[in-house]
Amino acid sequence: MKKLKISMLALLFTVGIGGAALQKIHAAPKKLDQQYSWNNGDFTGSIADARDHYDCPAGTAVTCATGTAPNLPTVTIKKP
Repeated sequence: MKKLKISMLALLFTVGIGGAALQKIHAAPKKLDQQYSWNNGDFTGSIADARDHYDCPAGTAVTCATGTAPNLPTVTIKKP
Protein backbone atom coordinates (compact mmCIF):
# COMPACT_ATOMS: atom_id res chain seq x y z
CA MET A 1 0.00 0.00 0.00
CA LYS A 2 2.86 2.36 0.83
CA LYS A 3 4.45 1.63 -2.55
CA LEU A 4 1.18 2.52 -4.30
CA LYS A 5 0.97 5.87 -2.46
CA ILE A 6 4.55 6.72 -3.38
CA SER A 7 3.92 5.76 -7.01
CA MET A 8 0.77 7.91 -7.13
CA LEU A 9 2.62 10.88 -5.63
CA ALA A 10 5.45 10.47 -8.13
CA LEU A 11 2.94 10.31 -10.99
CA LEU A 12 1.10 13.43 -9.79
CA PHE A 13 4.38 15.28 -9.38
CA THR A 14 5.47 14.33 -12.92
CA VAL A 15 2.13 15.35 -14.43
CA GLY A 16 2.26 18.65 -12.54
CA ILE A 17 5.74 19.50 -13.80
CA GLY A 18 4.83 18.44 -17.36
CA GLY A 19 1.71 20.61 -17.27
CA ALA A 20 3.67 23.60 -15.99
CA ALA A 21 6.24 23.18 -18.77
CA LEU A 22 3.53 22.98 -21.45
CA GLN A 23 1.84 26.07 -20.04
CA LYS A 24 5.12 28.00 -20.13
CA ILE A 25 5.77 26.96 -23.74
CA HIS A 26 2.25 27.96 -24.76
CA ALA A 27 2.57 31.36 -23.05
CA ALA A 28 5.90 32.15 -24.77
CA PRO A 29 5.67 35.16 -27.09
CA LYS A 30 5.01 34.43 -30.74
CA LYS A 31 6.26 36.52 -33.67
CA LEU A 32 3.04 38.54 -33.86
CA ASP A 33 3.08 39.01 -30.07
CA GLN A 34 6.54 40.61 -30.02
CA GLN A 35 6.41 44.13 -28.63
CA TYR A 36 7.75 46.88 -30.88
CA SER A 37 8.23 50.59 -30.41
CA TRP A 38 6.31 52.22 -33.28
CA ASN A 39 7.21 55.53 -34.93
CA ASN A 40 10.05 56.43 -32.56
CA GLY A 41 8.20 55.55 -29.36
CA ASP A 42 4.81 57.05 -30.24
CA PHE A 43 3.15 53.68 -29.51
CA THR A 44 4.27 50.31 -28.11
CA GLY A 45 2.60 47.04 -29.06
CA SER A 46 2.53 44.03 -31.36
CA ILE A 47 2.21 44.17 -35.15
CA ALA A 48 -1.53 43.47 -34.88
CA ASP A 49 -1.90 46.19 -32.22
CA ALA A 50 -0.11 48.71 -34.47
CA ARG A 51 -2.33 47.83 -37.44
CA ASP A 52 -5.36 48.58 -35.30
CA HIS A 53 -3.84 51.69 -33.69
CA TYR A 54 -2.74 53.27 -36.98
CA ASP A 55 -5.67 51.83 -39.01
CA CYS A 56 -3.32 49.93 -41.35
CA PRO A 57 -4.91 46.84 -42.90
CA ALA A 58 -2.48 44.10 -43.90
CA GLY A 59 -1.12 44.11 -47.46
CA THR A 60 -1.53 47.79 -48.26
CA ALA A 61 0.83 50.05 -50.19
CA VAL A 62 1.89 53.21 -48.28
CA THR A 63 4.04 53.02 -45.12
CA CYS A 64 2.10 54.13 -42.05
CA ALA A 65 4.26 52.82 -39.18
CA THR A 66 7.75 51.49 -38.57
CA GLY A 67 8.47 49.35 -35.53
CA THR A 68 11.75 48.54 -33.83
CA ALA A 69 12.60 46.09 -31.06
CA PRO A 70 15.89 44.85 -29.59
CA ASN A 71 17.32 41.81 -31.39
CA LEU A 72 14.53 41.85 -34.00
CA PRO A 73 14.46 43.20 -37.54
CA THR A 74 12.67 46.50 -38.18
CA VAL A 75 9.03 46.01 -39.22
CA THR A 76 7.12 48.31 -41.56
CA ILE A 77 3.36 48.21 -41.90
CA LYS A 78 1.60 49.93 -44.79
CA LYS A 79 -1.61 51.82 -45.39
CA PRO A 80 -3.62 52.53 -48.58
